[in-house]
Amino acid sequence: MDPFKKKIIILGGMLVVTVVGIIVFRLVTGGGAAADGDIVKTPPKHANLAWWGDLPATQTQPMIAAYTATHPYVTITYTQLDAKTGEQQLIEAWARDVGPDIYALRNEEVRHFSSSGLITPMPEKTVGYTYTKKKSLGIKEEIEIRKSERLAPSSETLQNTFVAGAFKDLYQDGQILGFPLQFDSLAMLYNQQLLDEAGILTPMANWDSFVQVIPKLTLVDDKGELVRAGVALGRSANVPRTPEIFTALFRSYGIELTDATNSQVTFTTNKNATSALALLTSFATPTKKTYTWNDTFPDSLDALAQGKVAIAFGTAADYADVTSRTTGADIRVAAFPQGFQKSFVADYKVQTVAKKAKDANVAWDFLRFAADPAQAKALATASGRTPAIRTLVDELLAGESNTAGVKIFAQQAATALGWFPGIDPEQGRKALNGLVDDVATAKSTVAEALERAGLLFTLALGQKN
Repeated sequence: MDPFKKKIIILGGMLVVTVVGIIVFRLVTGGGAAADGDIVKTPPKHANLAWWGDLPATQTQPMIAAYTATHPYVTITYTQLDAKTGEQQLIEAWARDVGPDIYALRNEEVRHFSSSGLITPMPEKTVGYTYTKKKSLGIKEEIEIRKSERLAPSSETLQNTFVAGAFKDLYQDGQILGFPLQFDSLAMLYNQQLLDEAGILTPMANWDSFVQVIPKLTLVDDKGELVRAGVALGRSANVPRTPEIFTALFRSYGIELTDATNSQVTFTTNKNATSALALLTSFATPTKKTYTWNDTFPDSLDALAQGKVAIAFGTAADYADVTSRTTGADIRVAAFPQGFQKSFVADYKVQTVAKKAKDANVAWDFLRFAADPAQAKALATASGRTPAIRTLVDELLAGESNTAGVKIFAQQAATALGWFPGIDPEQGRKALNGLVDDVATAKSTVAEALERAGLLFTLALGQKN
């Protein structure tokens, strides 16, 4: 091919990618260039917003500064919620009528908070005022204020912009209920040194191989008591994410928790339910050869940090926490084990606007700015976490990262979905935790436990808005 023509083709391809990227950006953010909108003479009323989120302040301040630099009529005060007591902090603040305007909540809680009247959905359009310094006659500096009205992004735009799991959580019943700034999912966290000592050089990719190696990782004393566990699995009291693990395992064997309308429980009658449940609980059942875990161990992630278990399940956030608490242990990340089909469970935070927000319009205008690709990329670079935007996930998969687990979590982000589709996730957790514990301890027959769990899970689903 003629070299000149080849260059033209390459440049043309680059132009198409650039234009597509700009279109996606403008569809999600509604634009944002200083030249958009009409010039106004009267400055807008000052807006003071409180944002209570899950991210460290060092990661939120740059996006706040970038927004307020061109929107100086807005002041945003950020507070990082405690990872364990954040929801209680919100409830207590709202009870005193001093809650935030913007706040973070777990993806499983979005429908619950929305149905409880704690979220202001995104309006059909947001109004913002952009300040730009201009020089009059090249001498006098003046501030130009432009008013911009931006339509909310369509469902099609959101679906094409965010990974599937994020879209399903942020867009419900025809409303935009929030934006994710990052995405996370459940993966396998393991101690490579303990696997090496057992002659297991690579992590297990599927449940069949998982069952085979767990006995090799389990240590017992001369009395037959467990000293070190192969995996933290099978009891809910010290495995906090039992419902997420349950859901990921069941889906990997073709077992959905509900029907397509999320109104009918289906996992209790699926032909594979009994065998999948037997697999999950076998690791905590003393009569099974895979017995390796009981309620004498500490919390699963604490046990992993302390070298008391070889494998646990957690998110990228959990991985960062565990590695910060270990002293020299080689903790690594692998994809969540699979059955006969791919299944990953999303577990991340969504930023939303409170029902009693002092200025919901400004709050949403800021959130759509914070969620745009430019800000998401900067945040991903600073945090080392996975963004929720498809094009940025593709970039992570195509690039070469030295950060542990980055590609694992990026790969899972493509298909990871939330575990709970109903109104009351806390009751849903109780239903699945009770099912696992009842079967592992032989408190009930499998049939009885499944029936009881099905009834409780149906109640947890509640009525859709």
